[in-house]
Amino acid sequence: MLTYLPWSYWLGALLLLWLIYDLVRGVAYIWQPYSRQQQPTMYWFTMFVWALVAASCFIFPNWSIS
Repeated sequence: MLTYLPWSYWLGALLLLWLIYDLVRGVAYIWQPYSRQQQPTMYWFTMFVWALVAASCFIFPNWSIS
C-alpha cells in the first residue's frame, strides 16, 4: 500500500520530519543556521518556508513542469 504513494508524499513526509527535528533542536537552515534564541524572526520565517514547501508536496502531489 505504501509503495503506491506518489514520490512527492515521501518528500513531504521527510520534510515534515526535518521540520519537527528543527523545532526540537531550535536551529533551522536556509542559507545559514538560524537559532530560535538568537534570531527568532528569521528562525520562524525559515520554519514557515519549510512548512509551506512540505505542505505543497501534499497539496499538489502530481504537478510537473512541462
